[in-house]
Amino acid sequence: MPLAAGKEGLRCAQDDKSVPGWHLLLAFALSLAALCGLIGWLQNVHIITANGMYKSIQAEPWITDPSRARLDPSNYLYFPLYGVLCRLLDWLGIDPGVPWRQFAWLNAFFASLATVIVYAFVHRLTGRVHAAVLSACFHFGCGYVLLLSVISEDVMPGYTLVLGAMALAALWFDRPTYLRVGVVGVVFTFGWLIEWRLLFPLLPPLILALALSPGRTLRRLTLILALVLSIIVVAGIVQLWSERWSGAVGLFDILWTGKGVATGWAGLSWDKAWMMLSGVGNYFLIVGGWVDPLSARRAAVPLLVSVALQAAIFLAAVGAAWPRRNEPRMRTVMIVFLGTLGAGQVLNLYSQPQDPQMQINVMQWLTVAWALLLGALSLSSRGIVLAFAVFSLLPLAWNVGALGRFRGGDEAALTAVAALEQRFPPASTVFVYWGFEPITMWQYALWSRTWDWDGKPSDAKFKWIAVDAGAIRHPDWTAEHNAEVLKRDIDRAFDQGLRVVISDVWSWSEAELTGQLGALSAASRATAIWRMLHDNFRAEPAFSDPVAGNYYELRRR
Repeated sequence: MPLAAGKEGLRCAQDDKSVPGWHLLLAFALSLAALCGLIGWLQNVHIITANGMYKSIQAEPWITDPSRARLDPSNYLYFPLYGVLCRLLDWLGIDPGVPWRQFAWLNAFFASLATVIVYAFVHRLTGRVHAAVLSACFHFGCGYVLLLSVISEDVMPGYTLVLGAMALAALWFDRPTYLRVGVVGVVFTFGWLIEWRLLFPLLPPLILALALSPGRTLRRLTLILALVLSIIVVAGIVQLWSERWSGAVGLFDILWTGKGVATGWAGLSWDKAWMMLSGVGNYFLIVGGWVDPLSARRAAVPLLVSVALQAAIFLAAVGAAWPRRNEPRMRTVMIVFLGTLGAGQVLNLYSQPQDPQMQINVMQWLTVAWALLLGALSLSSRGIVLAFAVFSLLPLAWNVGALGRFRGGDEAALTAVAALEQRFPPASTVFVYWGFEPITMWQYALWSRTWDWDGKPSDAKFKWIAVDAGAIRHPDWTAEHNAEVLKRDIDRAFDQGLRVVISDVWSWSEAELTGQLGALSAASRATAIWRMLHDNFRAEPAFSDPVAGNYYELRRR
């Protein structure tokens, strides 16, 4: 049978495992060329999520005048790093002065480093070039990995460093030394200092791997202490370095920023289970349903197919690795990658399990499982090897096609914003939005960088009210108070003689609004908000755009 060579194939890791340097350079070059070509073809660096635009705006001071820039506790090193790199791109003439596009090129660079890490890790783990090549292709093509490699979201540099720390730990912690533990701790810390949320999924598995490593109990405890100290020392050095800038915080606040806590993103509900299905399914194959529980339910069948394929890969990998279940190396690999999966998904279920950046750092186990299968293949069966090669490339082919549906989105959005400005003069218009419409990001970036009113009216160019603001920022509000604040904001706009237009949220049924608010642990507020809108106001169609959506003229009843 093809996997009958499992012992021989997997034990080849005991042979010479040195990775030729030209292999790594070639992997990096091919990955970077493919990703840059895809960015140029797509012409849309805001696919699925617009968060990267807000991050690029936040980074502008780090690009133009770092002396006046401000640190962000949850992305402590991200903005200084990308500020330097954007200045480099400006100097090279690559989209100068357009950081939201430059971020995508930089993400492609770090994603290519991640490809090199996967290649090197699998080569060292299995000792087989074909397993390393196909595993790198498999990881490269996974839905959320590919997505985050070509858009402007902020997680890729931190993810790459944390992936490197995971690979080193998986290869070293079966025979840990203080030097190895220290190197892993340093690489890991720089990774989560770029994106704070990367800290928690990996830290417990690293500690567990050291706790179960060979040696006496006292030595294992000192190794764990060495890991913790390396993390604290690096964070402390960064804290001392950062004191010259505005927004610098103390060591404790670097270690615990509390990002997302006490907001509408936090909390447990059955709706989060649907969003978890979306996050896990789309990580492998992008099939849709990535925004809210309702869209996940509508895409349940393809999402379940994606999850079933992942489950099949997992079960096959367990069978391939079973003969080596008692080996320290294999045990360490499983602890690091499956432990990160378990710890990470528990945290995701509490926050945003559908979010690409919340899934990418906990789902690397899928590539490792695929690598174990490839390492166990008998090379004498060319047909089986060819079949695995084809399947390694299928996720890439599928996901490129899925992303292709969003081609040209950035230019289309710019055109839509110009049409909105002509149809609804901003000086005299207040927009009522659900809050997550992609067009709001463009209005925010191009008109005036002002947030929604949320009880505090503004006379900025972009004047808007977000239905979801109360659920996100005020989880302690009652449904009635949330509805009352929204009504008060809309009434203030009318009292000031402003025109009020509302997006497609007006046409949602109460059930639709309930489902959408479920993503923010606020489904119970839907009835009060929906009745407030429809009992106190009426609306007539006023404008329609294929990108911005439908708008209705809102009036008091």
